[in-house]
Amino acid sequence: MAKLNIPSAPKGHSERLQFPKLIAKNPNYFGNFPESKLPPIFPLSNDTAFEELTCVGYNPDLRVLEAVVQVKQATGYSGNDCTPGSFEYIRFFVDTGSGFVDAGVAAINVHDIPEASDCAQQPEKPLSYSASIAYAPPNSEDCDDAVLPTVRAILAWQTVPPDNDPNFNPVWGNHLDCNIQLAPGPFTIADLIEDFFEQGFKLPPLAAKYQAVANLPLPGPDPEPLTLPELAELYGEGPAAKIVPTHRFGLPAVQQVLGSPIVSSEAVASKISEFAALKIDWAQVVGVIEKTSADTTFEQMDCLGLEGSAGFERLVATFRVKQQFGYSGNLCTAGSFEYVAFWADWDDKCQYTYLGTVPVRVHDIQRHLPEDLCYTAVLPVDLSNFNVGCEIPKIGRVRAVLSWAVPPSTTDPNALHAWGNLIDAHVQLRPNVSANPLNPKISILGGIPTTQIDSTTGFTTPFARFAGNNMLADALGRTCPFGGIVEAQGPEFPGYWYQIQVRDVSVGGSWQTVVTPLMLTRWDGTTYVSNPVNGFFPYQQYVNNIENLLGNWGSSGDDLWEVKIEIVADSLGTPVPGAIPDMHLIQLDNTPPLANVDITTAGGDCGKFPVGTHLDGTFVARDINFGSFSLGTQPFSGPISPSSGSVQTPIAGSSWSLDTSGMKSCGYVVEVDVADRSIVNSVSGAHNRATWTTGYCLI
Repeated sequence: MAKLNIPSAPKGHSERLQFPKLIAKNPNYFGNFPESKLPPIFPLSNDTAFEELTCVGYNPDLRVLEAVVQVKQATGYSGNDCTPGSFEYIRFFVDTGSGFVDAGVAAINVHDIPEASDCAQQPEKPLSYSASIAYAPPNSEDCDDAVLPTVRAILAWQTVPPDNDPNFNPVWGNHLDCNIQLAPGPFTIADLIEDFFEQGFKLPPLAAKYQAVANLPLPGPDPEPLTLPELAELYGEGPAAKIVPTHRFGLPAVQQVLGSPIVSSEAVASKISEFAALKIDWAQVVGVIEKTSADTTFEQMDCLGLEGSAGFERLVATFRVKQQFGYSGNLCTAGSFEYVAFWADWDDKCQYTYLGTVPVRVHDIQRHLPEDLCYTAVLPVDLSNFNVGCEIPKIGRVRAVLSWAVPPSTTDPNALHAWGNLIDAHVQLRPNVSANPLNPKISILGGIPTTQIDSTTGFTTPFARFAGNNMLADALGRTCPFGGIVEAQGPEFPGYWYQIQVRDVSVGGSWQTVVTPLMLTRWDGTTYVSNPVNGFFPYQQYVNNIENLLGNWGSSGDDLWEVKIEIVADSLGTPVPGAIPDMHLIQLDNTPPLANVDITTAGGDCGKFPVGTHLDGTFVARDINFGSFSLGTQPFSGPISPSSGSVQTPIAGSSWSLDTSGMKSCGYVVEVDVADRSIVNSVSGAHNRATWTTGYCLI
């Protein structure tokens, strides 16, 4: 039985329990919102006693930004696993050279979990969680120009860090920066032409139709790894010679012999001759490699966490590349791999089980030291077979082993190679119910867990959150309908097939089979198309469908619909005895809102007015599932009132006013943008929208 530990509460514990109430009375209660002009009562900011952002990184192939958060205390998170708990919000910013740009926000659901020790008598705190967002860079560069943005992550408990504010100071939480490497763009026809001429030649500006051709990627095989002579030449002179020892760049060649399952005297003799031709002592290099273990001069793993909700988890390890050289070539070469092997002891029995190894490609990248580059290795894990209730938290032990150029052991969790290290962490297995192979399930519909969709109305429940990033479906907690492409996600049952059907309940319609081909994502970031056969799709293994995507339904209209999934034995639809279909109601709203805006001041729409005129008008912003409106004037954002709101206007509209004093003589438009609450295309922040403008001139 785990031993309980009961430490004293950290500073600010009582204030944390009253956080919403204190902020409601005084937004500057903790001193991190001076714009309110109210005096601080309990100054506190960037406090990491309860939670701390410990790592941020990027996977260039998956194009995913990841952050690891450690939760340190037993209480202070608004309730145990049987309650809603509270949320840790992480907002990401990326600076590619022109300042930090908001990249998005994710959230982690956390709870009060008692202090305890594991089977090895090690404290289970801190617990390590991970959160991610997709980040596809706006521009691609070729392999000659490494793009190394700075990523900033801001962690805040129970407060969403403001967008477009990379300097926000949370009460509880912290900032963390690290440089990342973006995947280079493809080699193009323009690159080929420029390389044909002398170095430094650049194509002159081309007409659009020719530029499009010049930018076409050239297909071709991936580059071969550099040979030992090429590596010896690369690292034998200049600044690289002072950084990269022989036993570093010689390791891949040595491993070809040491790692071979069959000892061959001929192979050894051949390698000795190859090394001797380069004036390298084979025996000395082998001897140094054998004495080198867990060297972190070139790379080091820092964090390990578990991401996702029950049934959609993945382990995330974050490591840093420290040097400019020593990774077997630049971005135009094959480079080398950092291998991360994942192990887990889900049942806390002090016995690790091997889960899998993830390779992450790295290269020589010259930059300003000490700017380490932060990478992440991601391994999807299937925990659906663990029946975890909310009454007793289930804490697992996990381990990640980093090794450069040589894959780590798959049988010994303690084995370390020449370069790399290992780290351990404790993670929480989320409460869930074990899947029954005979009963298919839709766990997520339109991006929302089906447990948060009302079984009678088909709307989301109040304060429903997206499964992917834990963000609110509506900032005010209002119920939401669905529109556009409605994604269905759920657990997989490899070897079985399934069919998804929908019907319009409002008109008593018949069942319609959803047959839209699915674009599925494998664990390594590659994608492929899964096509239906006779209206049935095959269940894929989790590693071949890490998003657990089961269906894409292109919805239409505004009726109440029912969605059903059935499991079958094969593509012929052979029934599975005892299987029970899973069905859910969903309310649609695919109709855009009403939007209109007019100028009522004498002169009206498209009128001409002297600078300084006080303009008046009316606007309409309405929808049966109204979300919000914004009102503004372009190109200069004048002091228009109101500028936004979350309550729809009367049928006849509401008034607006604008003082044009200080504005310049120019042509302008007044624009109203209206959004409803419908969750469109299963994406957070996407709604049905409508825009209306009217023009005027200031003279």
